Amino acid sequence: MKYWIMAVIIPVTLFLNGCGEDDGGEENTTTASGWHFQGRDCLACHNVDLGIDKHLVFGGTLFKSYNTTDIDDLNQVCDADLAVEFLDNNFNTVYSTASYYDENSKGNKGRGNIFLLDRLFNATLNGSYTVRIIERVSGRTMAQSRQASHNFSGGEYSIDNPQNFSNRLSCNACHNGKTTDFLNASINADLCK
Repeated sequence: MKYWIMAVIIPVTLFLNGCGEDDGGEENTTTASGWHFQGRDCLACHNVDLGIDKHLVFGGTLFKSYNTTDIDDLNQVCDADLAVEFLDNNFNTVYSTASYYDENSKGNKGRGNIFLLDRLFNATLNGSYTVRIIERVSGRTMAQSRQASHNFSGGEYSIDNPQNFSNRLSCNACHNGKTTDFLNASINADLCK
């Protein structure tokens, strides 16, 4: 009986809560306060439940430490002005979110968010890249993957395979504290508020 009740309550709660907006597209109190489903699979909401103007090419959450104990605790999230860079084998920047900033994007209000909006990115991620997270204004590195360790196939995100190792679009699908450590500010963590 307990399991049946939980099987009903959890989906109903998720349905009623939605993905951070009300029916009119207005932000709700959670996004206004900075809480925006940190540590969860960003693309599961953005590319499945939300409109095309909110679709992401890439998304994740940067935490202050790899040993994050509560993804809902905003004190554990790296609250900085973040950008993502995709580097080639020679560490040259191929793509960067530092060059664009959408003042109207509610994603900028969620603390620790890193993302690449599909509507602002007119290319396809295809190939192997080193992924670097920087503080947008200073350009200082906050986290960086191993050289060319993230593969992208140019394909679409699939909710049936969020940990697709040939198309690593959803950071939090792997960096979840189980499969690998949480994505964390391993360099210049002092820039996190």
